[in-house]
Amino acid sequence: MIRFREFEQFGVSIAAFSSKDDGDCRRGKAGRTRFCNTCGVSPEHLVCANQVHGAGIARVDERDRGQGALDAGTAIPETDGLVTDVPGLPLTLLVADCVPVYLFDEARRAVGLVHAGRRGTAAGIASEAVDALRREFGTDPSDVHALIGPSAGPSAYEVSHEMAEEWRALGLPASGRRLDLWSANVQQLVEAGIPRERVVVTGCCTIEDGRFYSHRREPDGRRNMALMMI
Repeated sequence: MIRFREFEQFGVSIAAFSSKDDGDCRRGKAGRTRFCNTCGVSPEHLVCANQVHGAGIARVDERDRGQGALDAGTAIPETDGLVTDVPGLPLTLLVADCVPVYLFDEARRAVGLVHAGRRGTAAGIASEAVDALRREFGTDPSDVHALIGPSAGPSAYEVSHEMAEEWRALGLPASGRRLDLWSANVQQLVEAGIPRERVVVTGCCTIEDGRFYSHRREPDGRRNMALMMI
């Protein structure tokens, strides 16, 4: 497990990402229970997005506690990002190369957790999440801290020529057939009004770093979990 202490120092209770040592957090209960116990969070209390590779953002509150925690079929529907201002409500995503984007409004004490894969990034989900914080909680983007978590890095994430051209046509960064999801999401967060110095890129590539599950390296359905809670 990785805890993002540089993010928690701003006042987040926990911002974390599981590793292979925690086990698969997608299938069965053992992996996510081990990870949650290490984080000091009850696995029955997780709020999960169902992750359809879109740009949908849902505001969640106490009524949503446990949504998708024990049954994936009950996860928040048509959603790839969650925002809340409820302390002690753990937001979670399951990823294995897609980018988890952690957001924290230090002034309003609201958080967001976003699943930004290739399609979600192309749809601008990171900026959509900042807009959701503004709309739901009155967030000023200049008060937001952001963190780009472990995910497919720019030296390893290679797609077809056609996909790379489509990506570049949207004004997103690529080198040949390699897409830069990290810089693309930083670009969108800054364009949404977050100061660049408030955006942290962890620089951990799930494809190249054997500590994490990677769909590109091992397409076996296993997933890492991103977790955030105020």
